[in-house]
Amino acid sequence: MIEIGDSMKILLATYWYIPHLGGVWPLMCQMKEKLEKLGHEVDIFGNTPDGLAYHIVNKNLVIKKEELIPLVHTQLNPAKEPVLHTDKRTFNLETDRYYMELAACYFGLSQYDIIHTQDVISTWCLSRVKPAHVPLFASVHGVLARETIQYFKYLNPHATIDEIKKTLYWKHYYTLDKMGTHSADLIHTSSQWTHDIFIQDYQVPKERVVKFQYGIDIPAFLNQMEQPTDIQAPKGRKVIIFTGRLVDIKGVHILLPALSLLKGKRSDWECWIVGDGVMKDVLIQKTEEYGISDHVKFLGRRNDVPALLKKSDIFVIPSLQDNMPLSLIEAQLAGKAIICSDAGGLPEMVQHGVTGLVAGAGQERPLFLHLLSLLENDDLRIRLSSSVKKWALKFWSVDLMTERILAIYKQLLSRSLRKE
Repeated sequence: MIEIGDSMKILLATYWYIPHLGGVWPLMCQMKEKLEKLGHEVDIFGNTPDGLAYHIVNKNLVIKKEELIPLVHTQLNPAKEPVLHTDKRTFNLETDRYYMELAACYFGLSQYDIIHTQDVISTWCLSRVKPAHVPLFASVHGVLARETIQYFKYLNPHATIDEIKKTLYWKHYYTLDKMGTHSADLIHTSSQWTHDIFIQDYQVPKERVVKFQYGIDIPAFLNQMEQPTDIQAPKGRKVIIFTGRLVDIKGVHILLPALSLLKGKRSDWECWIVGDGVMKDVLIQKTEEYGISDHVKFLGRRNDVPALLKKSDIFVIPSLQDNMPLSLIEAQLAGKAIICSDAGGLPEMVQHGVTGLVAGAGQERPLFLHLLSLLENDDLRIRLSSSVKKWALKFWSVDLMTERILAIYKQLLSRSLRKE
C-alpha cells in the first residue's frame, strides 16, 4: 500500500489521438517530464495517431481495435441498441468508447496509484473499469456539447440552437460531458468559463471542481525560440501568425475575410497559417476567392513554432470557442501583440488594451480593425508586446502547475486510504 510521501505510479489518459496536433499532447508530455523528475513513474494512454488501436505510448504497448470488435458488437448490435445505429458518427464514437474500456482492462489499471484523465470521454470510460480504490482526477480542457453547436452552426448558419439540441449527435455529446464530469473524484478546469459551465449546466457540485491555470516550461520554450528555421520573414512586411488546428471552432474562416478587408487598406503584411486539419483545403480555396493568396502562407504542421513566433509581429486567435489554448500561452511568452476573440476563456487570458486586443467572436470587421490598428500604430503594438511578455513570464509557471497537481494527487490518495 502506498504512503502519501512515497513515489507514485500515475496514468495520464486521453481519448484523443496521441501524439497529435493540439495543446493536450504537449501538456501531457510536460506533466510526465516534471513528475518523473520528482521521482514518480508516469504512463500515457490514448488512441494511436491512425485511430486503429489504443496504446501506452511510452512503453510501446498496443492493442488493435480489430481484436476487440467481437466483444463490442455483442453489446452494440442493432437489436440491443437500435437508436445508435441511426447515426453513424454517434455509433462510431460509442463503439470507440467501448474499445477504450476494454483496452484499459487489457493493460491493467490496478497497477496505478492515480489516474489522471484529460477529457470527459476517457474519464467516463476509465471510471467504469478502474478498481474502486484508485482515485480518478480529470483535467477537462473544453466543453464538447458547445463545440457541437459551433460545428452545426458552421455547417448550417441558419440552424437554431433549439434545433441543434434535438439532434442525436448533440444529445450524445451532452451526455458524454455530463457523465464525464460526474465520474471523476475531482474535476480540474483552467478557466472560470468552464468552471461555471460544469456547475451550472452539468450540476457538478462546487466542491468537486478546482480551477487553476496551466503552465509551460518557460526556459525550454525561450530556448526553442532561438533555434533556426527555414522560414524567413519577408522584407518590408509585418508578419501576422495563427498557430493551431484548422477546424471550424478555431475560426480561421473568420480571419480570412478580415485579411481581405485589410488588403484593401494596406499590403505591408503577410499572414502565416501554421497547423493542419480537416479545413485546410477549404481555407486555401477561400484565400484564392478573397484574392489574398499572395499574402497568406499555409505552412502546415511544424515543429519549430517557437522560432516562427520569434519572426512574427502579431498573433491572432479568432476562435469561436476555446478554453485556455497553449498556442496563446506560447504567443504571450514570445511577446507578440495579441488579437483574440471573446470566446470561452480567452478574455480571461487577455486584458483588452493592456495585454492585447479582444474582438467579438465570429465577427470579421472588429478583427480587421484590430489588425489595421496594430499595423498603423507601432507604439501600440510594441507596448502590448512588452506588457504581455512581462505578465506571461510570471503567470505561466509549470512548476506551480505541477505543485498544484501533486497536492491534488496526495489529497485524493489520502481520501482513498481513509476509505480503506
